[in-house]
Amino acid sequence: MDDGITRVFKKQESKANLGTKFVGLKIYAYDLVTSTNDLAHFLARNNEPEGSVIFAKGQTQGKGRLGKSWVSPYGKGLYFSFILRPDMPVDQASRVTLTMALAVATALTGMHVADVTIKWPNDILIGEKKVCGILTELSLLEDRIDYIVAGVGLNVNMAKGDLPKDAISLKEANGREFDIADLSHIIIKQIDHFYALLLRHRFWDIIQKVKEYSGIILGGRVKVSWEDREVEGYAVDFGENGSLIIRRDNGFLEKISSGHLTKL
Repeated sequence: MDDGITRVFKKQESKANLGTKFVGLKIYAYDLVTSTNDLAHFLARNNEPEGSVIFAKGQTQGKGRLGKSWVSPYGKGLYFSFILRPDMPVDQASRVTLTMALAVATALTGMHVADVTIKWPNDILIGEKKVCGILTELSLLEDRIDYIVAGVGLNVNMAKGDLPKDAISLKEANGREFDIADLSHIIIKQIDHFYALLLRHRFWDIIQKVKEYSGIILGGRVKVSWEDREVEGYAVDFGENGSLIIRRDNGFLEKISSGHLTKL
């Protein structure tokens, strides 16, 4: 048992040969865990190198944003977490979430999945239903990032009855099953590609591509809620660190770094 945080069966560790530079050089594959993010934190605290991937066939306590759970039926979805150690200030951490979202969206589009969009800050949709969520968690060292755990949960081969009403799976959307291992490799390669751009200070290039996938919200009226605040207006652009810029009804432009977005 890894520090009491996970139930593990048939752990495998491999040196993957995906042709990547940063991400996926080392992959831990598990049958069942409580949460791949929790396990990634344990490994990161014990000096696991950047780019290591923790994959599981199922999660008993899958985690979503804002304390929500992520439905993780065994063998039907893609559940993996990434250990990243970018040299960047804390206020740029939100760049990682959008970089991950772009990588997943690009991978799905490359596999001929139609109507893929990014719903800021961390969801991938097919049409208007969620197919993928990203949970980014930080560990800080003074005023810098020590490491980031970025978890990805993707609904792959679930039937309609396996999912919440506002969710969809690749199988349901495309009428066929997907090979989860092949899909994971394609996504890892895209994450590696866009993460390399991020490390080369090319977030501007990343954000331009994010905009191409963000038609579902940009230009539309939205509401963003966080803690005890709520902002309503038109989503007009993204800021330099991935914040959402909303034009309020009084004409004031407000940058919002995170929150729960609702289309109006």
